[in-house]
Amino acid sequence: MSETKAAFDAERHCDAMAPALGLTITEEQRPGVLQFLGIAHAMAAIVTGVPLDDASFELAPAFRPGPVDGGEPA
Repeated sequence: MSETKAAFDAERHCDAMAPALGLTITEEQRPGVLQFLGIAHAMAAIVTGVPLDDASFELAPAFRPGPVDGGEPA
C-alpha cells in the first residue's frame, strides 16, 4: 500500500502556525512570508532527501560557555 503525501500548502501552513506561535502577519508581510515558506519547504526536501547511514552518526562535542584560557569570558 502506497501513501500519497499532500502537496505543501504555504498559505494553509501560515494560517495554522502563525496563531500557534503568537505571530501577527500583516497583509503587507504575507507575500514575503509565503515565499519564504515555499523556499524553506524546498530546502527541507533537499536535506531530508539525502540518504544517511545510521552507523555514521557521531555525537558532537557539547558547547559549555565559560572562561577561555586566560580566564576571560568568551
